[in-house]
Amino acid sequence: MSKCINSSIRLFFTTAIFFLSTFLSLAQFSIHGTYDAYLASSRNAKDSLPFMVSSAAINQMDLNLLELEFRYETKLLTAHLAPAVGSYMRKNYSTELPWRRNIYEGYLEAKWKKSKIALGSFSSPYTQETPRGVDQLSYSRSLAAEYVPYYVAGLRWSQDWSSQFSTQFFITNSWQRLSLSGVRPSLGALLQWKFDTWNLNWSHFYGDLAPIGKLPPVLAQNRWRFFQEINANKKVGNLAFQACAYLGLQRHLQQNYLWGQVNVQLQKEFDKHFSVSSRFEYFYDPQQVLSTFDQGGFGSFSVGYLKEFAPVLQLGQELRYFAGSGQQIPVLYSFLRLKF
Repeated sequence: MSKCINSSIRLFFTTAIFFLSTFLSLAQFSIHGTYDAYLASSRNAKDSLPFMVSSAAINQMDLNLLELEFRYETKLLTAHLAPAVGSYMRKNYSTELPWRRNIYEGYLEAKWKKSKIALGSFSSPYTQETPRGVDQLSYSRSLAAEYVPYYVAGLRWSQDWSSQFSTQFFITNSWQRLSLSGVRPSLGALLQWKFDTWNLNWSHFYGDLAPIGKLPPVLAQNRWRFFQEINANKKVGNLAFQACAYLGLQRHLQQNYLWGQVNVQLQKEFDKHFSVSSRFEYFYDPQQVLSTFDQGGFGSFSVGYLKEFAPVLQLGQELRYFAGSGQQIPVLYSFLRLKF
């Protein structure tokens, strides 16, 4: 009897080890990351830019973002976890639960054919820029990206409809919130067209901004937000072009408050390791729905260069001039970025 039991146990563990080894052989584990540190100098500012989150520290060295991406992927499932530290995380995630304040992204995703369903928290689907500075033309982040959700949490359905058209649809916890709020979920969408030399993205948000708990009467009438954004990029030879525009509507009592922005960026590569870029942008928020920096419009102009000393190392500088009706702030960024 004992021999039969021992044989069954050995068979069980042998079978389990076989299936586990088969599963691991079909899976792929990868680690990537980004590092973004900078020195910003200005005579007309104190210690920070009050209207920015990314690269906001002035006259001091700062670590904007250090992020690691752990990814475990099989044919049907993907587990993605991206812990991060830096001033971007401290400022942007400060209202979240302590154990979530250093999670840039974290989700589980199931895949079949050309569809994917993911549950967790994701970086923002809005505008062409992300906190990962290595993925954009200019070093600093546009005002456009500073005034959309930095992250969303909930469900994401991704679908490739053809080689040129794909979509993402979201059910999320409001404009930017990780914890469940108990209010009606918000809806988001991203439609993407990809062609040989240019891409077009169209994103949407329709949602409830109510906080957790009982609503005071005024806030109950000030909770709905609608938002649409379009961005496009094109590359021809050694020239790259990007443009982004969006318009938002905030319900306020019996009124609708509007805000919006537009920005244009251009980059020229002189060789594979050296490029020059420039950006012009304008942000308008007369009722100060999102920004209290300037009641009228404000914007910036920037010009900079980027030098790649290795596939993973980038050094450069960017001169950016912020201008509003009340004040003007010139800033010189010197930066070091790693992508691995």
